[in-house]
Amino acid sequence: MIKAHKIRLHPTPEQANYFARAAGTARFVFNWAVAEWKTQYEAGGKPSAKALKKQFNAIRREQFPWSYEVTKCAVEGAFMDVAAAFKNFFEGCKAGRKVGYPKFKSKKRTRQSFYLANDKFTVGAHWIIVPKLGRVNMAEKLRFSGKILSARISKTADWWFVSITVEMPAEVPVNTNPPVGMDVGLNRLATLSDGRWYENQRPLRHQLKKLRRLNGSIALRDREPSCRPAAQTDHRGGKDQWDCRSGGFARQGIDSQSLFVPLLL
Repeated sequence: MIKAHKIRLHPTPEQANYFARAAGTARFVFNWAVAEWKTQYEAGGKPSAKALKKQFNAIRREQFPWSYEVTKCAVEGAFMDVAAAFKNFFEGCKAGRKVGYPKFKSKKRTRQSFYLANDKFTVGAHWIIVPKLGRVNMAEKLRFSGKILSARISKTADWWFVSITVEMPAEVPVNTNPPVGMDVGLNRLATLSDGRWYENQRPLRHQLKKLRRLNGSIALRDREPSCRPAAQTDHRGGKDQWDCRSGGFARQGIDSQSLFVPLLL
């Protein structure tokens, strides 16, 4: 059984800068490998991630000396990602699925991340030792115990995280509780042979439905203009009467003429 535990890191500004440079190196190598794969494939060759890695290492020191400033796991992980991307592409095409060709990673839209091999880092109680960087504080300790396979450091928003993959022995849970009999009834949902019982939830659902219906009728009544203001008589003898059609007062009694006064609700 393989499980992964994602833990938040608390790097210093210098350590965060190292993470950004390592993730940038991994992104550059991935894009270089995808472009070189496409060029060789269109020329009639049969490229592979292993051959591209050998080709990159041959020109790395001369053309890309800055890649040595970070751990070599960032470069190796990029070629592993390229191999997995093209494997999924070709297998999907063979199976008739709609899959996309591996795309270049964007500096702005792609999540920053890089890979760490299991023999290149050490995990402690609340820290992890990264190659060419040193000890980095972790927010919590690793909750799984077993063989550590790999790790990947990534950035989400403004926070850095490490996802540690652990291989654990597959344990079959053993039930130590004795068997019990169960009787299903109307008054009670279930009654067990050991004396325990569970309440039936049907009356509760019925009452909740009734409560929702009553609340809806109250809300509808509150929206109706039932609380109408009383009619008023001004100093000229006119009387205000409520007009349900217009939603306002209609003043009558002054020279047989009506004056409409709207009510702002």
